[in-house]
Amino acid sequence: MSARPNFARTLFRPVLLVALTGLVLAGCSSLNPFADKAPVPACPDVRLVENLNRMAQYRDGPGRDLTDVVIEARFGEMSGACSYDRDAVIVDLLLSIEVARGPGNTDRKAKFDYFVAIADPADRILAKQVFPVEIEFERTQNRQRFIDELTQRIPLTDLKQGPNHRILLGFQIREDQLEENLRRPQR
Repeated sequence: MSARPNFARTLFRPVLLVALTGLVLAGCSSLNPFADKAPVPACPDVRLVENLNRMAQYRDGPGRDLTDVVIEARFGEMSGACSYDRDAVIVDLLLSIEVARGPGNTDRKAKFDYFVAIADPADRILAKQVFPVEIEFERTQNRQRFIDELTQRIPLTDLKQGPNHRILLGFQIREDQLEENLRRPQR
């Protein structure tokens, strides 16, 4: 009787070898190219500062009724995304500001400032930048939407702290404008 190779045994050995190699590599994540990487931390929270999310400008003088309004502005839609590099979180923001021309606006222009600030987990302001905005209203236009794209880079010593930081936005307004916002309910 001649010896015939056992095909089941011949096929079983390489399959067993591959399976055992996979198990060994799975146990050693530094050698396993399929090992799960640490989950990417969430993006920092982006918030509008209460009572700084809207503003009104009046023409010079004591009048504060509807006929004295030069412009009214409020933040509109915002969207964003973030990514992490070795030592920072990079946040890309797209924001809009809705601007309405009031009866007191005679030059068909609007000028105002808004700010972006970064707060750490202890609510300390780490950085703040003020952005000036100038808008011209066309002859037939009384409303306009201003859109801006910003990139904020927040340096981190521990990437896990990224979600604990906050990006704050608001209008850079005077004290009397803030007092009016506090008195006047939001519409």
